Amino acid sequence: MAGAPTGLSADDFVARAGALAPLIRERAEEGELARHVSPEVIDAIKAGGFYRLMLPARFGGYEVDLPTVIRCSLEWSKADASTAWVAGLTILHQWVIALFPLHAQEDIWGDNPDAITVGSYAPSGICERVDGGFRMSGIWSYASGCNHADWGLMGAMLPPAGEGDPAPGFVILPRSDFTVDDSWDTMGLASTGSHNMICKDAFVPEHRSVTFAQLASGKAPGTEINTSPLFRYPLLSLIAYSISTPAIGCLEGALEHFIAQTKDWTTRGAVVRGGKTVADYQSVQMRVGAAAGALKAAKAMLFEQLEASRRTIMDEGGTLSTDERMDNRLAQAYTIHLAVKGMDELWGAAGGAGIKKSEYLQRAWRDAHAVAHHVSFNWDALTSMYGQHLLGLEPEGQY
Repeated sequence: MAGAPTGLSADDFVARAGALAPLIRERAEEGELARHVSPEVIDAIKAGGFYRLMLPARFGGYEVDLPTVIRCSLEWSKADASTAWVAGLTILHQWVIALFPLHAQEDIWGDNPDAITVGSYAPSGICERVDGGFRMSGIWSYASGCNHADWGLMGAMLPPAGEGDPAPGFVILPRSDFTVDDSWDTMGLASTGSHNMICKDAFVPEHRSVTFAQLASGKAPGTEINTSPLFRYPLLSLIAYSISTPAIGCLEGALEHFIAQTKDWTTRGAVVRGGKTVADYQSVQMRVGAAAGALKAAKAMLFEQLEASRRTIMDEGGTLSTDERMDNRLAQAYTIHLAVKGMDELWGAAGGAGIKKSEYLQRAWRDAHAVAHHVSFNWDALTSMYGQHLLGLEPEGQY
């Protein structure tokens, strides 16, 4: 962490993140009703320097390693998964911007190194090549955190300057060039505010574009100036962890909450054992044990895989092989799978009190299931892709 403030270790950053958990927990229900993370929470994350975790050092960033960012995300997701989802994505979008040409980085961070960039990755809308860049029109969906955006990162099919087919990639537009359509109203991750971004004939200069092929090559334009090995991660071996990790945090926070609550919780026992402590029920004990096992397995797999990639890229200066990229994708999907299984165990012991909207457990259960529904972690698709790879077939999917 060469760019980190003098004297601050990875543990210090994580402790700072944990110190924000009470505020995040306090504002969680408010955010769910508003359908976006509380501005006070976003301001606190910004004030804590977290938007500089993966900002290039030349712009005042810390260039910390990925495991440190994910540990911070876990602290927030134990309090509210939506907050961790939005914060994690927008923090890692600093890394994505660092892969764009220097001119684009100067546009975005020149006056505001803490600028928040939200994204909609699927190539959408209409992108036409014009003199000096592109003209963009259309709707970009699932732009998490867009109520707080300074800039929008949008997927597009970029027409070539000469002959050839359009190539998938990204463009970046300032907030003044798009509007937000209030379209996000969901049963889980409600506070992510993943509304639509709408552009109408917005101009994007050439330097604020990059192709997926460049991002995947390890030699994107920004790597010429941002030379840390950090900026040579494959896109999905880095970004996707920001939205898979909150499911694990849901389980960890729910387990801690359930244990604390259950110690003094008695049942009225309309069916059996009225007036007994809930913790005395063997079925509850079994569910707590099963949830704890799922959590331990998920965290072990998460950090083992993060460390393996960190070692290859940061310590050895290497690039991730297909095997290693596949392992990242499997870890992201399987840790969510484990988290959901653990949440279902706890949910089965929640009782009537657990379904109150003010209860943490029901929100964590809904949020974990919502994470599992993200297209990047479709269990059938991911396991099929991994199986194809192991069987020597051409993998079908993104890795």
